[in-house]
Amino acid sequence: MYGKIFTLILAVFGFCLTSYSQVDLGTGTGWGNLFPSEPLVVDDNFQSYDFFHSDDVPDAGNSNNSIDPATQEIIMGYTNRKWDVRYIGAQASQAHFDCYQCAFAPEWPTAYAYKNATDNTPNVSDGFVEISRTYGSEPGEIQGYFIVDLRELDYVEIVQYTHSSCGGTKRGVLLEYSIDDSLTWDTLRMQLSDGRTGSFYTSDITGPTRMESFYNCQESAYGMVWEDGLWASNVMLRFGISPNQVPRIHDLKVYGTVLDPGNPSSADDLGINGLKIHSYDRFIRISEPANVKIYNIAGALVRAVENSHTVSTVDLNDGVYIVKAQAGNKLKTTKVFVR
Repeated sequence: MYGKIFTLILAVFGFCLTSYSQVDLGTGTGWGNLFPSEPLVVDDNFQSYDFFHSDDVPDAGNSNNSIDPATQEIIMGYTNRKWDVRYIGAQASQAHFDCYQCAFAPEWPTAYAYKNATDNTPNVSDGFVEISRTYGSEPGEIQGYFIVDLRELDYVEIVQYTHSSCGGTKRGVLLEYSIDDSLTWDTLRMQLSDGRTGSFYTSDITGPTRMESFYNCQESAYGMVWEDGLWASNVMLRFGISPNQVPRIHDLKVYGTVLDPGNPSSADDLGINGLKIHSYDRFIRISEPANVKIYNIAGALVRAVENSHTVSTVDLNDGVYIVKAQAGNKLKTTKVFVR
């Protein structure tokens, strides 16, 4: 376990500094720079969902709302949908998807790929979920979102995703995360429409600093490919609007650990690694009373408590720590960030 943790840390601080510079900045970070060690548990290109879009062709713009001339009521070009996706290899555990004011086009390529009769950017699939915006140019516009609830995963390592625009070449995307059951959301990645000063991304949700991004969305109409590390439990993701832009999400891949209650071989059912550990608001929280030891990144023990649900880290320096918890025969070791 320690080897995995330190490998992840090296991936974050090493490969993020070197590999991204090898990627075409017009198409995002690319995939494969963070080298996931956990299995692929979600792989969706949104091609299995019924079409719902007000336009006829991919480059006609966003799914427009309209006014019924007879009743003067708004005909919404976006709809609400919820569905579940079984984790790969799991018998019961699922990711829960919640789309509020979204449109769906399961066969459409990216806008400019269609317009110019060419291919999408590599790794960008045909088909997408489109998220509505509040912009003022159409009747009844409502800002939408697309939530991916991964809380049934014991651990989320890396998320890979692709996006394009509904036309034009300067569209952005926003991806937020929550690790406190949607009470608060913070930015995992924001790409503004033209890469201007002030756009930023965070490549690790455990890091407290938002780093300036040198990627821009100049070519987003052909599709852009993104990869971000999470390294956390109890994760929810929310795709949304990067100021006044309409993103289309084409692909979603998640790497993580499934402890599946429907699988008799699941480690959770065997009582091994059955604890959940979360770090939030200067406290480490354990899913049940446990004996807890906290080590700094150099391996030195900095705190030890017995039979406790929570451990205060108020007096610890910001940074990465290793937490080892034991409750009976349940063991859990994980990396946390104190901030």
